[in-house]
Amino acid sequence: MKKITVILSMLAIAGFTVAGCANKETVKPEEKPQAAQTAPQTSQATEPAVTAQAQQAVEKTIAEIQKELLMVHFDFNKYNIRPDAKTVLEGDAKVLSENPNVKVQVAGYCDDRGSVEYNLALGEKRAKSAKDYLVTLGVAPDRLSTISYGKSDPIDSANNEKAWAMNRRAELHIVQ
Repeated sequence: MKKITVILSMLAIAGFTVAGCANKETVKPEEKPQAAQTAPQTSQATEPAVTAQAQQAVEKTIAEIQKELLMVHFDFNKYNIRPDAKTVLEGDAKVLSENPNVKVQVAGYCDDRGSVEYNLALGEKRAKSAKDYLVTLGVAPDRLSTISYGKSDPIDSANNEKAWAMNRRAELHIVQ
């Protein structure tokens, strides 16, 4: 919207300049070179504004980056990275490489079966395996930390296989 406004403003200024020159000078050949000179100057003046707007559009907010980071899921009582999770983590690594100032906490979760202690330990292993895989993809280890939430904070609190599968996960949370 700003780009269109700037362009229209510059065209209006060019039009007034040409119209003003036409009133002052009666020789038409001189009007055309002035109009020709004015037009390139307006396009050159708008290019830096467009470039500045494009650079602002490239910068993302933390919320936008967080939406791009996807969770991975695990099998029952496992913490190894599944093939589908590798693809997701590769996408997450790309997002992190495009945003080098972002630090992330990898959070491990479990379903509600098993003891609190067991699930906290399993959640930590899930978070660590996701972190380790991100490191192998080129994400600096000092940008990543881990935490386990065990069976707390389920996505789905139902007691069925679908809910349990959704709750066995690792999520990436931006901390900076």
